[in-house]
Amino acid sequence: MIHQDILDFLRKTSVFKGLSDDLLRTLTESAMPRILAAGETLIKKGEVGNSLFIISQGWVKIVTEDSKGDELILNKCGAGEVIGEMSLFDSGLRSASVIALEAAQVLEISRAIFMDVLDKNPEVGFAIILSYSDRLRHNTTYIEKAIDWSQKTAAGDYSFIEATQPLSVGAGASDDKATELLSAFFTMVRKVKEREDGLKKQLEQLTFEIDQTRRKQDFEEITSTEFYANLKEQARTLRQKRNQS
Repeated sequence: MIHQDILDFLRKTSVFKGLSDDLLRTLTESAMPRILAAGETLIKKGEVGNSLFIISQGWVKIVTEDSKGDELILNKCGAGEVIGEMSLFDSGLRSASVIALEAAQVLEISRAIFMDVLDKNPEVGFAIILSYSDRLRHNTTYIEKAIDWSQKTAAGDYSFIEATQPLSVGAGASDDKATELLSAFFTMVRKVKEREDGLKKQLEQLTFEIDQTRRKQDFEEITSTEFYANLKEQARTLRQKRNQS
């Protein structure tokens, strides 16, 4: 992106749209464009955060890891959204990783430049708070769905799995977005259901084998009795008489 393109883009973002032309030019001159390939890591969890990023094109996912080291998707962000700003305020380490879902472009703004802009225009802070509010709403929906589906899974109700959609890069409502992002949860539930179905089949097979064994034992018990032996002898005698006559 050339300077004028960056300036026009920043002017349209929710965070910086109210800035004066002077401040926008300061941001434009200091912003560092970065191009990401699909799957490329932009932010790594645990590293020091010295800058924030504004997505100018494409989609990224915010991820962390579970106890086994498997990826857990927490959110996804697209053009116009700001990411990585949390570390600038609390000077903490990055709380999650950010990975490109597709080819994407971002603008990197250093902590020093951002804090200077914030000092000169406190309204930027209000815009950041609104951004946090949107994410909190998303997180609330995310948690509510996870609890609801956990309870259904515990009750053996897997009907909600059929409505699950894979993670896509398109934007959606908070409810739809949470559904898409709970891919790890659905993977777990599917495995539970598959294991449960497998156990049911094993039980059915075991029940069949037990029934077969019981029938065999009953047959052996009957055929080993004196009554059965006499009956068998009488039947043999009758066949001989029929053959002789």
